[in-house]
Amino acid sequence: MAPPKTPAEGVRKARRRWLSLGETVGVLALIISAASLWDSHQERAETRAEATRSKHAPAVPLVLTATVDDDGRTLKLAANRDRIIQTQTLSFPKALGIDPVDTVGNPRIEAAWFESALRKAIPEPRGAGRLPVAIVTRYTDDGKDREDRAVYVIGHGWRTRLLQSDVPVMEGISLAGRGKDVQAMIDARWAKAHPPKG
Repeated sequence: MAPPKTPAEGVRKARRRWLSLGETVGVLALIISAASLWDSHQERAETRAEATRSKHAPAVPLVLTATVDDDGRTLKLAANRDRIIQTQTLSFPKALGIDPVDTVGNPRIEAAWFESALRKAIPEPRGAGRLPVAIVTRYTDDGKDREDRAVYVIGHGWRTRLLQSDVPVMEGISLAGRGKDVQAMIDARWAKAHPPKG
């Protein structure tokens, strides 16, 4: 039969029990703190990696789309991916003798800009036509100012008006290429499609 416990022994046992409980709480707090520190480190590492990826990732190229307006006499232009077009310079083949056109805040192509020169270059228009145009677009992308130099082809038909010459009616645009010397590119396209007669 075990001897009865003295009050001093009971107090010592209770202290040992409380010490063990305190150590357990301390270990748990240390584990939670370490997990939180690791989580914070991982989050910072992912943020740095994402910043590095976006810094070195090439910008997605600008692509213009067109909406037909004014019965085919105007094309309203818009940029992909919510870019904001600031200004544009549109140039036509030199053979047509048309001065470049600048737009600010209203990106568009108007048939009136080239119809007279196009009728002279193609005296008897028939069927569908293709007119290359160089478009230099200055735009804002995610807060950064950028520039795109591209060649587009305007698809158009011809409409005969009473007591007037045939007029071009635009149907849309398609991207044909990019380069530094977009003027040379559209001149080459025009010359290939309309070789000089002789």
